[in-house]
Amino acid sequence: MNPLALYLLVSLAGIAVLVGVNALLFGRRGRGLDMAALEARLGLDEPGFRAGNKVLAGAAALIENAADGALYVARANGEGFVVRKLGRGTLKRLARDGAALDLRLADFAFPRARLAFAGDAEASAWEARLKDFAG
Repeated sequence: MNPLALYLLVSLAGIAVLVGVNALLFGRRGRGLDMAALEARLGLDEPGFRAGNKVLAGAAALIENAADGALYVARANGEGFVVRKLGRGTLKRLARDGAALDLRLADFAFPRARLAFAGDAEASAWEARLKDFAG
């Protein structure tokens, strides 16, 4: 066997073992979203931020800035979360599936979010608010 191919094979096997041990010791899931941490983060990032209407829906959340009416979407990402401010044209597609909303954003680093609500009425209310942002 070619020494370079053997070296590559052993390296890949070593990486696979390290990933497996990491998954075994620490699990594969992040901690999810924490609304208090999300509010604190937005308070640091956005001057004058005051939390208004908010909903934690599965692995994603929507939160409104009561100061100016801006709407933010957040999604769990590993041990933390990713937040995006919604504006005109940032929401490419909005689709409702029962008590869930699927959002497609015009952001390659945060392309989609799925919001799983407790009931159809709550999903319908947030869908009506998000339609203004849909392109």
